[in-house]
Amino acid sequence: MFQGGEGPDPMAEDPERLRARLERLFEAPPTRERDGEVALVFLALAAQTGGAERERAFLAGYSYARTSRHPEARERAERLREELAAWRR
Repeated sequence: MFQGGEGPDPMAEDPERLRARLERLFEAPPTRERDGEVALVFLALAAQTGGAERERAFLAGYSYARTSRHPEARERAERLREELAAWRR
């Protein structure tokens, strides 16, 4: 798992692997660390997909990033929010 630079970076994984990773993460009990990891994976999925899946993944990732207070996830969420806003214009 990617925690502060340990393990594979979710941004480098393909969407299919990211979806499988989410399934494994949701099998674990909720913790701040797990939720931060979930946020990072959702945000990576949003960055690599399009359409409705991108929107759903971004909203879930943004929400998990805010509630987990994971610093890296929050930074990525805000950066992706700006990118998506620019893309919609």
